[in-house]
Amino acid sequence: MKRILMVLIALLPTLATAAVIAPDDGRTRLDSQVAVLEDPTGGKTIGEVRAADAAGAFVSNDGIGGLNFGLSASVYWLRFTLVGNTPEPAPYLIEVGFYGLTDLRLFYPDGTVVETGQYQPAANRPWPHRHPVFPIQLASDAPQTYYLRVASVGSLTTPLTLWEPATFSYATQTDYLWTAAYYGVAGALLLFNFFLFLSLRDRNYLLYCGFLLFAASGMWFMNGFGAYSLALVDWPRSIGTNTLFSIAGVFAVEFLRQFLDTRRSVPRADWLLRGLMVAFTVVAAFPLLDLPVRIGVISLSALAVLAGPSMLAVTVICWLAGYRSARFLLAAWAVLLLAVGIQAARNFALVPTNAVTLNLMQIGSLLDMLLLSFALADRIQAERRAREHAQDIALEAEAELVQGLRDSERQLERKVQDRTEALESALNRERETLNQYIEFGALIAHEFRNPLAIISNQTELARLEQQRDHVLSDERLQAIDRAAERLRGLFDEWLKSDRLHDRLDAMERQTINLDDWLARVLHSSDLRVTHSIVIESIDAVPVVVDEALLTTALHNLIDNAAKYSPAGAPIRVRTRRALDCIGIAVSDEGAGIDEAEQAAIFRKHHQAAGRPRKQGLGLGLYLVAEVMRAHGGSVTVDSSPGRGSVFTLWIPLPPSQSLP
Repeated sequence: MKRILMVLIALLPTLATAAVIAPDDGRTRLDSQVAVLEDPTGGKTIGEVRAADAAGAFVSNDGIGGLNFGLSASVYWLRFTLVGNTPEPAPYLIEVGFYGLTDLRLFYPDGTVVETGQYQPAANRPWPHRHPVFPIQLASDAPQTYYLRVASVGSLTTPLTLWEPATFSYATQTDYLWTAAYYGVAGALLLFNFFLFLSLRDRNYLLYCGFLLFAASGMWFMNGFGAYSLALVDWPRSIGTNTLFSIAGVFAVEFLRQFLDTRRSVPRADWLLRGLMVAFTVVAAFPLLDLPVRIGVISLSALAVLAGPSMLAVTVICWLAGYRSARFLLAAWAVLLLAVGIQAARNFALVPTNAVTLNLMQIGSLLDMLLLSFALADRIQAERRAREHAQDIALEAEAELVQGLRDSERQLERKVQDRTEALESALNRERETLNQYIEFGALIAHEFRNPLAIISNQTELARLEQQRDHVLSDERLQAIDRAAERLRGLFDEWLKSDRLHDRLDAMERQTINLDDWLARVLHSSDLRVTHSIVIESIDAVPVVVDEALLTTALHNLIDNAAKYSPAGAPIRVRTRRALDCIGIAVSDEGAGIDEAEQAAIFRKHHQAAGRPRKQGLGLGLYLVAEVMRAHGGSVTVDSSPGRGSVFTLWIPLPPSQSLP
């Protein structure tokens, strides 16, 4: 001891801001005697840290309990100076008593760096233990300063303890004994209740087993045994306590719902419990969405604080309503709420980190498992008493059976009557549908009659002129041609609505250049309009489409624009770009469409109200919408009364051509 004092006096100028820690009775807590430096960016090197230390940047920790920086994204550097009890170097161990630290690096005085962390398999750790442990050598005449770099994706808790190897070995054996007892009780409860489920086929026992399995699995990770088991099979690093405890929460809430029959007993509260199950499921799925683990810790902690009082309140309501077995649930949720609340507060660094707060979750979960098991056992007793009561009222039930049969007979008669009325209603609907088909056929016959009469009359006149050696006039030929075109258009509109669906099932996609294709299609002889087509700002963009179907859709828009545009008014065509698609816009100078009508114009056989009625069956825009839907795109309309309409065919683009 005298030599230690002499060394400390000699080093006093250099250790003025740092306490020198000597081992005490085989186990020495270091938390309150270390100095701390926060590195928000995590980019500092050991050289920069030593320079910052020399400049006095480290801050002494004088808090109560273990070091706990909460859910911080920063990197923390811990500095402590140690000295041994013997002149010769002796082995010691530094334990960081928390499982969830993902990156720990101890910088030794001689420049050696030892790294470890949560995801590192146990075989690669510097010391085989469920917590990170670093072996060191200390002598009484050579104080040594160590720097520990710690970072974590979750709670940043770093309780530090200096151990003598023999004391540490004994403490580890005792610790593992209690841990084994915990899992022994949990495993026995799991097997016992699973066999009860197989025997009784009661879903509550299966839900209880699910809660037990995932709660114990979450505690397995919290106890630091993930490195000994699942890390060996490359368990996904993002799936850990957040996911397992969230799934356990789903089973716990569903167990409560089924056990107390909240859907019937407290329907309003049942919706709250369903919402909690959805929230737990979402948190459990965070790893699938690649969300940071820290977000999961925050979400689960906040959700647990909400779920505990909610489940406790529902249990109290049901207990007051006469559910006798709810008293065990009440005690179970109270214990779990206390444990979860303290765990959440420790995650946010609101309570000290010590042996009680670190292990309270494990103690609380074990008590909760036992109390829930008592609740299930009490339920068996309640069911036995219910069966005895059922035997007492069997005679009364037998007397009521006859009355029940009579009631059933009357109900059957009512159902037969209701079924008869439903069949009559369906028959009436079928008749209405048949009448609609008849009316549609009459409409087609009426529409065909006029152009057929024109063709017949003009053909007869042409025959008479030919007999008299007269040359057929262009006017007569144009009349016949227009009538034939009209008749062909009616046939097309009538038949395309059915043929289009057959074509959509076997689309023939190909890559076309939009500018070349539009120039060819818009000057095609297939266009049956007298209006001029004005092409504006066409982009040279390759698209993958069924050329025939897209041509049909564009021609329908051109025909539609020609129908409702004044004579001589041009029809304009241009392209429009969006983030992930390109549009072909067709503009007219017609009367426009009221906003209330715009959603309905793409329906089958619909024509906008208030517009001059044109020849047609109201199928053109319906066919356009079907074609674009088959391409994965859409058709939109921008119009208002008095300023014409703009119809746009939106074609999806490959990701490589999408705008940033």
